[in-house]
Amino acid sequence: MSENKQFIGAVNVTSSEVRCPGCGGTIGIKYDPESLNLTCPFCGKVSTLPQPGKVPVVQEFDFNTALQRSSVNWGHVKKLIVCANCGGQTLYDAEQITGACPFCGSTSVTPAAENPQIMAPQSVIPFSISKDKAQQCFSDLMHRKHCLRKGVADSKLENLIGIYIPFWTFDALTVSSFSAFYYIGKLKNYFYGTWNKDFDDMIIFASDKYRNPFTARVQDYDFTKAVPYSPEYLAGIPAERYTVGLNEAWERAKSQMPRKIERAILRKYGIHNFIDNLATNYYNVRFRYLLVPMYFASYRFKKRRFPVVINGQTGKTFCDAPTIIPFIVLPLVGLFLILVFILVVYLMIKTGNLVI
Repeated sequence: MSENKQFIGAVNVTSSEVRCPGCGGTIGIKYDPESLNLTCPFCGKVSTLPQPGKVPVVQEFDFNTALQRSSVNWGHVKKLIVCANCGGQTLYDAEQITGACPFCGSTSVTPAAENPQIMAPQSVIPFSISKDKAQQCFSDLMHRKHCLRKGVADSKLENLIGIYIPFWTFDALTVSSFSAFYYIGKLKNYFYGTWNKDFDDMIIFASDKYRNPFTARVQDYDFTKAVPYSPEYLAGIPAERYTVGLNEAWERAKSQMPRKIERAILRKYGIHNFIDNLATNYYNVRFRYLLVPMYFASYRFKKRRFPVVINGQTGKTFCDAPTIIPFIVLPLVGLFLILVFILVVYLMIKTGNLVI
């Protein structure tokens, strides 16, 4: 389903700057993940922000009225940067300077035409892991891995960048009618029923542009720590723009829910049953558009670069690493094949099928 643009065009973007209450400066003010505050680089003033878990509950929007109630107000001036290499679209503070894509590292980045129709998030999970802590999380992971090649565990992160990535979350009450069958011997028996399931925070990634396959491995976010969106949490930190619209995201969520419903039914009635028909109605559908923190980086080993992703809230880290296993397994496989060949030749000679 195509994204409905009518509600976006009816809302004007308003802008305000993140300004230091001490000296009035606006450039260089950054959100500090360790203190969960804003720090001014000029006068050193620290501005306290509401901490996760100590703020009002984030509002979720009713899906059917979303077109009228959603906002595109990001709270301060943003510029959209597009990467010509991977197609990633990233939102930066207007005064921020960027020379490389945070996703693929390409320097082929250009400002896009101004677009006031970028929907603003309802909530954000702030960074709580600093860059130094992210480096430590990576080092801890590498030292826990087994059978690494010599020197890999001491690798250092390169091109470490924190970025907010977009997600949609959906809540829905589902009521499903189903028919299923099971076998007693060769006799096929049918039964019918209804099933109610309440979905809470069904997660849909809001970008089709990002290529990193590791992102899903570190998505253990605590959504109870989300806070209402405020531009201060994005001060000095880029945010990826969503490319999957609300309606399309809901269709993707609906395509995933039946599988979860089927698994719940089979757990109830036994895995030896088979569901051949499932019809689901959706009620009280609510959604959130939120930004979650993630670090992207890489490390180098013997001229090869390996991508790394780190959850900016929990510190969960994932990456590939070169191991010594191929250097052990391949010789063993070769030795095994040689022994098999010798055994075959021996048996053929013994049975007279091979004459030397």
